[in-house]
Amino acid sequence: MIDRLNMIISGLKNAVNLTVENVLARLKEMKVEVTEEDTAGDWGWSVISKAIDVGILNLSDADINAMYYVFRRCATLEEMVKEALLRPGEIDENFVDNLMDDFRENMEALTRIRERINQLIT
Repeated sequence: MIDRLNMIISGLKNAVNLTVENVLARLKEMKVEVTEEDTAGDWGWSVISKAIDVGILNLSDADINAMYYVFRRCATLEEMVKEALLRPGEIDENFVDNLMDDFRENMEALTRIRERINQLIT
């Protein structure tokens, strides 16, 4: 179970990085820095938020709200997994299965965000 929890954290980080990589590259070209955050989801939203602020992304309110929601869900999942890793004796298979389901849903949502971002910046 611990391996599955660690896989969720590394998978979230990789997926968020992949989702925002093109936006982050544009920010770096403009010499705009993005601060580190406690979770990959919060960091991903920081990248998107900066891109909106400097005009790289022009998003509707609906897009902004949807993206914020997904990145926040990723952050919450990462926080839950980290908490579970601190108490390995208290977790059970059902709990880990539920976290894995959340992870899969987040991966699908991040894929949709990546596709939307790529439409906007290419």
